[in-house]
Amino acid sequence: MEHKLNTIKSDMYNVFVKGDASSLQMARVFIVLAIPVMIVFMTGAHLVK
Repeated sequence: MEHKLNTIKSDMYNVFVKGDASSLQMARVFIVLAIPVMIVFMTGAHLVK
């Protein structure tokens, strides 16, 4: 589990700080950020209805 967290941390560093990331690293960061954001917006849209 610690290895996975370190991988995500280094991927985020490579994507956002260094700007030198592979497409696999960019995909991992997108998934890590997109899923929680989608859940929040879908929950908010459901509550407004």
